[in-house]
Amino acid sequence: MRRRTVIKSSALLALGAVSTVGLGSCTKQPSNQADSGPTSDIPLRVAMVPWVGWSRAKIAEVQGFFEAEGIKVEQKVYDTVTAANAALVAKEVDLAWVVAADLVVLADEAPGLKFIMACDYSGDVDAIVGRGISGADDARNKTFAREDVPYQIVFLNKYLQSLGLTEKDVKIVSLDVPAAAKALTAGEVDAIAAYEPFVGNILKEKAETKTLFSAKDSNVIINGLVGHSQVLQSRRQDVLAYMRALNQGLDFFKGNPEEGTKIIADWVASTPTEVTAIMEKLNILDLAANKSIAFASGNKLNVANSFDSAVPVLVSAGKATSEVPGISFVDSSFVDAL
Repeated sequence: MRRRTVIKSSALLALGAVSTVGLGSCTKQPSNQADSGPTSDIPLRVAMVPWVGWSRAKIAEVQGFFEAEGIKVEQKVYDTVTAANAALVAKEVDLAWVVAADLVVLADEAPGLKFIMACDYSGDVDAIVGRGISGADDARNKTFAREDVPYQIVFLNKYLQSLGLTEKDVKIVSLDVPAAAKALTAGEVDAIAAYEPFVGNILKEKAETKTLFSAKDSNVIINGLVGHSQVLQSRRQDVLAYMRALNQGLDFFKGNPEEGTKIIADWVASTPTEVTAIMEKLNILDLAANKSIAFASGNKLNVANSFDSAVPVLVSAGKATSEVPGISFVDSSFVDAL
């Protein structure tokens, strides 16, 4: 199960596959759909890929929680996060499930995008793994493989910063995670940025390979819900209803772990055992945790601080154009209202 490129094993995962559920509400549609009538006839459109951390949305759909909240929702499932992000920028959807660091880059193309809810912090799912590296002297001039995507650029930089180094002190090879895992196993690179199940597989296959760094107990990799500010204003009640249904989906999983895990495993084309292993490594956030952690100004792990760390790295890497404060990417009013 891969965060950036999703395993294709069913029609559900076909590019742009759509599932429509629910009933309507009656607030006004944003301007790109302003002439289409009331939202009772127009669903809230949400882009996503099948990722375990976002599975509350799938559970809410399967269990009919959107209907119970009185909203119509189209959850459009894309093959890759890149495709889902492109749909968000093009306003083909109203909301999208994204990796928070991606928003720094997307906001250059679509100003006004806001992060409104966190679903998970990576925990031990993401890690830097390698061999023959125990400190800064060992890491210097070594070859590191990572994907050329915002969150992995930020993640690897976080590790290098912990050693007092930058990417200029090492050799960087751009590879997707499956290719990077093969390269590390073959001895072609010294370390890689990866995620489960690749991390666990590498550690099992190569005894000399160690975890050098992980996202555990940090806010370096956050996944969550992003929307266009225009939609967030004009369809606020619909978005709040969607978020309530999401929390019901998470509550269902907590109360019915076996059934919930099966729904997730079917959705992400995996096994219940693998899903359980990943869920145990993730730091899953419900609404209460969003209030006490992700959107709490006094909590050092809040989302705004994560953006503050990501922005200068991505500007330096040429992925973003301006250094703006992290709080500018965040709208806490939705979590606060629930």
